Amino acid sequence: MDDPIYNLLISLTLIPVAIGLNIWVRQRRRRRLNESGEGEFNSLSVTLISTIGEGLAVVSSLMCVIWIMGGIVRFLFPAMFGAKL
Repeated sequence: MDDPIYNLLISLTLIPVAIGLNIWVRQRRRRRLNESGEGEFNSLSVTLISTIGEGLAVVSSLMCVIWIMGGIVRFLFPAMFGAKL
């Protein structure tokens, strides 16, 4: 399963996941804004849960981007990673 084509396919399937997570976080942040542009929450628990959830989504999205770039580089330059041609 260490085939460069396999890594490329996984990378290509993760692109929509990374984009979707970023869009989801931006929409949630935009919906919370009031007239003056500040975010509003109903309670402290909602604030904490929302902040932690969105932070995990952003970190997951960044991990997907790193994995995507690694898969693409591994496909383009297999000799660098010791893959058999």
